[in-house]
Amino acid sequence: MNVSSYNKTATAPSSRKEVRALLMLMDDPDPFVKEKVDERLSQLDESSVPILDEYREQSVDPKLRGMISKLIHELTYPSFELEFIEYLEGGIGSLEELERGQLLLCRLDNPTLRTDLYRRQLDKMAARLEPSVHAGLTPGEQLQTFISFFFEKEYFKGADTDYMSPCNSFLHKVLQRRRGIPISLSMVMLFVARRLELPFYGVNMPMHFLIKYESENQSTLIDPFNKGRVVSIDQCSYFLRNHGIDPLPIHFERAPERDILARSVRNLVYSFEKEDNPERVAELERLLGYIMQSGGG
Repeated sequence: MNVSSYNKTATAPSSRKEVRALLMLMDDPDPFVKEKVDERLSQLDESSVPILDEYREQSVDPKLRGMISKLIHELTYPSFELEFIEYLEGGIGSLEELERGQLLLCRLDNPTLRTDLYRRQLDKMAARLEPSVHAGLTPGEQLQTFISFFFEKEYFKGADTDYMSPCNSFLHKVLQRRRGIPISLSMVMLFVARRLELPFYGVNMPMHFLIKYESENQSTLIDPFNKGRVVSIDQCSYFLRNHGIDPLPIHFERAPERDILARSVRNLVYSFEKEDNPERVAELERLLGYIMQSGGG
């Protein structure tokens, strides 16, 4: 390859052939070659993302795939951030709007992710559950049918290893792996419940997110991390006191969707801090700031 062709220019790489050639040289040991390649790659824009994504999928080199993923993220994050701000401006006052935000966050993991596939996956789960959950059941029977669907038929479970991995927080990964932390498992259950018009809500208890089932004569707290175990306020209060937290009534009330989204982002911040990824932490903290400033929902 003629490296001299990568002279500084105002014209961004545009052809598929040139982009692929640049990618092949990304890890070149020659400092001069690497400088010129980096220079040309810095002139790429989002129009090159489909080519980059195609090459990433074809590559069998994990290091090269990681480098391309980083490049795709750098190219797409500015527009993602603007889209996230526009999403917040619309308000987060329902589970449907919360679901949109959770799927939007998944594009931090993979900017080219087709989030509609995971929305349809939730649709299909609701369709499988609908005949049994709407079969003239009592509230108690409906609750038990709903819980057993996720943990006995769909095989969801709490992530008892690598708890703080981002994979356990991103909704699409939770749907793929059937593993998650309390809040991400709760999101799956709440988004399916929304489709079936079932009275389930998020509960922002400190240290451990829960969901609540509310019928006319029944209010039940559920722990999705422990296979949907029903828990009492006394048990939760004991748990909080053991962690140095004084239980308050607000800890067991329905949580605003905006607060749930903020908690999800905080969990991702902790995850990427643990992975020593300061760039991603800074991005997420900026998103969290936008959520807190939005004040809506």
